[in-house]
Amino acid sequence: MRKQMRFWAVRLMTFALFSILIAGCYNDDELWDEVKGIKTELSQLKENLSNLQTIVSAYENAKFITNYEETDEGIKITFSDNKTIIVKHGEKGADAPVIGVKAEDGIYYWTITANGETQFLLVDGQKLLVTGAAPQLSVDTDGYWTVDGERLKDTTGKDVKANESFFQSVIPSEMEVVFTLTNGTSFSIPTTKGVNSFSFVKPTDGRPYYVFNFNEKKTLSLNMDKIISVDFLKKPEGWTFTLNKNAKTLTVKAPAYTDQSYNGGIVTLVGIHENGNTMFASIEVCASIDFTDTKGTFVVCEGNMSSANGTIYFYDKNGVEYSNVFENANNGMEIGNVVQDMYMANEKIYIIAQNGSSQGGAGRFVVCDAHTFKMEYADPLVIMTPEGKSTWPQHLVVVSPTRAYVQYSESGMEATSGIAALTLSDGAVKVEPTVDGSFGAFTVAGATKGRMVYSRGKVYAGCGQKVIIIDPATDQIIKSIPFEGHQIKGIAKGADGNIYCPLAATYTGSLYSPTFTSSPKMVALDHDGNVLSETDMPDEIELPIASWSPSVGFCASFTQPNLYFVDTDAFNATSATRYNYTTQSFDVNFLKSSITIYGIMGIHPITEEYWVGQSTYVNSDIYVYDISSGTPTEKSHFKYNSQRGASPAGIDFVYRFSDEWINK
Repeated sequence: MRKQMRFWAVRLMTFALFSILIAGCYNDDELWDEVKGIKTELSQLKENLSNLQTIVSAYENAKFITNYEETDEGIKITFSDNKTIIVKHGEKGADAPVIGVKAEDGIYYWTITANGETQFLLVDGQKLLVTGAAPQLSVDTDGYWTVDGERLKDTTGKDVKANESFFQSVIPSEMEVVFTLTNGTSFSIPTTKGVNSFSFVKPTDGRPYYVFNFNEKKTLSLNMDKIISVDFLKKPEGWTFTLNKNAKTLTVKAPAYTDQSYNGGIVTLVGIHENGNTMFASIEVCASIDFTDTKGTFVVCEGNMSSANGTIYFYDKNGVEYSNVFENANNGMEIGNVVQDMYMANEKIYIIAQNGSSQGGAGRFVVCDAHTFKMEYADPLVIMTPEGKSTWPQHLVVVSPTRAYVQYSESGMEATSGIAALTLSDGAVKVEPTVDGSFGAFTVAGATKGRMVYSRGKVYAGCGQKVIIIDPATDQIIKSIPFEGHQIKGIAKGADGNIYCPLAATYTGSLYSPTFTSSPKMVALDHDGNVLSETDMPDEIELPIASWSPSVGFCASFTQPNLYFVDTDAFNATSATRYNYTTQSFDVNFLKSSITIYGIMGIHPITEEYWVGQSTYVNSDIYVYDISSGTPTEKSHFKYNSQRGASPAGIDFVYRFSDEWINK
């Protein structure tokens, strides 16, 4: 980037000096036209790159062309997902290195051809995916190819200049459009008529792919009109396929269960039409464990904010661990940086990544199919405070197919926080204004950095020194329950259906050197916001008030009258207390550890086992304790990747998102 800035700075200074020297006798319009021409050329190069990626994605994902027309700008092509590109084709340079693509096992990778020899582009020894999230092939401001900002070199060590066009020719026909690249690679993508003549019948569940259980067999139907021969072009590994041309069916058997959460790919058939045209029919098939099983457990991991994206682990009803469940279902794509929270609703999983795509991940707001974890769309989710400042999204609830709420903090030092409403639609998110009354100074009047509770049609949230109840029908706070001087440290729903909140003690002095003037409390509220009880905590418990420790890992049992929370104001807290709201008794230091407790803890809804994230910054583990005897006894210990599995933001359970629990 510095090299690029220096280049333009020197060039513009030269223009300026030249203009001054000959002011009054020279018209510099031609010089500025040159600058505009360079910028236009660079813009066209980047557009060509994007167009090729769109075409490869369409080919790999069984999309088709719905419209084709010649325009003054080039050939305008519209795909079945409503994406539109304009292709300009040219001629291949005689000697210049050519960037192109080549398939291997049905997946397309970038190549470079020089002196008649074609090789895959490699980054750290790995081939570069055309449609991958990272690393990224691009063009710099001087018109040279780069990979993640570093210029590509040819075999002689010279920088590789970007060509004007990837496309040698684009040839349409009634059934297909054939794209030929300057390196000779061709793609044939069917038109609407071609698809109607030869294609798979789409699934009836609305998905663009077929979902299987492991080892399950299904028979898929084919549209075949005047197709005289059919054969396989591509099949995902491990799957079994039996083609019956007369019955126009393909019988598919998914692979047997393994320790992987996902297995899938695209099956492509090649057919010959009676008019001689070659046609293709493709459909994606996938086998997946079912992430909607209410006995399942999720662990959301932040990752490393400066070097690695976060990830999500899943544990099935038998305690079997599945790592990187999002990445496995999405060809290695990563969620985003500092993954904070997730929510399951409407047959979807919604994920919040505080830093989004800063490390090459999908985005800040990522939406997946709840059954398979395949991504449906991602959004950068730009939320601004009422004061116009940028934010970090951190926690969410989804209350309907069209409405969600996100708790955010002002980016940087988290000086302010609030709750914004989101309008959800097919593949898009609209950020609505911050809920009136939820914004303010962090830990004083702004939303608490922690989970919100959606229960019986209302949203309950901590908000500085009060609890608020939001009506999703109006996006308005319908009740505010103040606790003057007491910070709300978390909020959870108990097994009795009531809402519980731990409150920090009142204090004098600064946030970082306080003198406590009262006891912390545990508060119980009914669903109308009436205070049912306020119980003082023992003197040994000190809840944190500093902004760097806004929550206490608060969680509630789904079946027993017990609540769990970190019980010290130390930054590296290593102990937690259990509170029984029936007896109003505290088991102080119920859990003692030598490792920092990190993130929101959890009690399994079926086994009543106590799940706790513990971290030494980059080394993070999950400990599962048997607490049936009244004393935590370690039952399981899961060790995580030191980067992507770092900092477990929270334990969550599928049951929390069930109608049974929400309506309790």
